[in-house]
Amino acid sequence: MDKIGTLKQTLQQAELKVKRRTEIDLSKVNDEEAKANEQGFMIVRKRQRAVNQTRFSQTIDENIAYLCQIQYLTSAEFSFIFTLAPMLKMNVNAIVDPTSGQYCSVSEIATYLKRSRQKTSEMISALIEKGIMYEFANVHELKIYGRHVTRRPFFLNPEIICCGDKNRLQSGIVQLMIHYNILERSGVKLPIKAIVEPHSQYGKLVKRKKFLEVVKKQKGK
Repeated sequence: MDKIGTLKQTLQQAELKVKRRTEIDLSKVNDEEAKANEQGFMIVRKRQRAVNQTRFSQTIDENIAYLCQIQYLTSAEFSFIFTLAPMLKMNVNAIVDPTSGQYCSVSEIATYLKRSRQKTSEMISALIEKGIMYEFANVHELKIYGRHVTRRPFFLNPEIICCGDKNRLQSGIVQLMIHYNILERSGVKLPIKAIVEPHSQYGKLVKRKKFLEVVKKQKGK
C-alpha cells in the first residue's frame, strides 16, 4: 500500500476509534436504572454543558516571525496562507470544503476564495516547492492509469497555521512532512517543529531542540 493509501486508512481508523469511545450501551444503563429504582434510588443524567462548536486555527507566531525575518515568503503568499484557515480540517490540516468536508481540488479552492484558477494554481505550486503546502499523490493510481483518478489532498503545514490541538496532530501527516522536509533541506530552521514520538498516537508541535533530539534518535536506529 502506498503512503497516501496508508494515510487514508489511518484517518478512517482514528475516526472509528473516536466513534467507539463515544458509544454507550443503553441496555446496560437501563438494567442498572431498574435495579436502582427497586432500592429507592434514581439515576439522574448529568446536565451537559454546551460545547463550543466554533472552529479555530492557531498561528504559530515564532515560526511566522522567523519566516518574515528571513523573507522566505512574499506578502502575497502570506495572505494566501491565512485565507486558507477556514478550509482546514481539524487536527489534520487538510484543505477541505467547510460544508462537505471533502478534499478540495485547485479549482474548488479558487472558487471558494474567489480567485482565478490559474493564479491559485501558481500560488499553490510555489508554496508546495517551499514546503508550506503539501500535495500527496496516489502513486499506485499513476502506475495503473497514468493519471490521477481520485482527489489529491492538499495540506497546509501545521508548523505555520495549526487547525485544532497542536498536541493531537494526525500522525500520518506529520510523518510524511518529516520524510519530505523541504524547509529543513532549504536551510529554513523553524523554531517550532512537528514530531511524532515513538509509540505515540499523535504528532505534536515542539521546540526545535526537542525536534532535533527526536530526529537524532530515529537516525540512530
